[in-house]
Amino acid sequence: MAIPKESDKNYERIFIEFQGYEDKMIKYKTSSKVTMSCAQDEYTGKVLISIIYTDQKYMDKAIPLSIESLSNSSFIKGEFKEVVLTDYTEAELIEIDPKLILLAPYTISKNLEKDKLVQKCYEWKQIAIKAYKDDESISINKIMDLMILFLINRHDQLNLKEIRNMFDFDLSETKAGEELLEIGRNEGREEGREEGREEGREEGREEGREEGREGMSEMLMMNVKVRFGNISTEVENRINSIKNIETIRELFTKSFSCDNEKQFIKLFDQI
Repeated sequence: MAIPKESDKNYERIFIEFQGYEDKMIKYKTSSKVTMSCAQDEYTGKVLISIIYTDQKYMDKAIPLSIESLSNSSFIKGEFKEVVLTDYTEAELIEIDPKLILLAPYTISKNLEKDKLVQKCYEWKQIAIKAYKDDESISINKIMDLMILFLINRHDQLNLKEIRNMFDFDLSETKAGEELLEIGRNEGREEGREEGREEGREEGREEGREEGREGMSEMLMMNVKVRFGNISTEVENRINSIKNIETIRELFTKSFSCDNEKQFIKLFDQI
């Protein structure tokens, strides 16, 4: 949400929803957030509501906001500024603001050749470093975190080695990179166990399962922190206490449909 300064009387409040998965009710949910925000501040001025979709299919799934009475004596209708990132080019994002280079992974085809994607990632990194060098509010590691997550979301067929090569960056210095490295280690252990002796396999599998569970827990923890900000000790403890990796995976998938920590907590009672 962007609130104009007191002196900027000619500007409106701006609300932006970033939508990266299918949710047919997203306009209803976004409208409710805006209404609650205005009610809390007793604000009755003008607003601009925008939904930024990472893919056209997510916009296509969103149904219009329209609530009417049978007698047509009362109704609620909503109009939104809708943006699809894949409609933009990298150059257009940079022209708007060089800091938007973070969203560049959504401007290229999912079928882009790997060697060309490697070159693109290198270019994005250089542009991001230059764009954010004077911004003390966010570190370059955080920038790389976000860009890596966006890249994985857009190009989920990439493996760890390819991502390393694309960014020419020490992934161990970023949170997203730590998770990827952990996944890579687990995959390596699995391959090693298959090639090892029979008597050592069971012990290796057990170790791999435990480390895999820990890695998946960290990924879930990172995702909810990115989505909801700081989370309570209760949520951290409940995530860390889950022993079944499939349960953690299910929570990870369903967490994307939650708008806040309260909704996320309810998921624990549904699994």
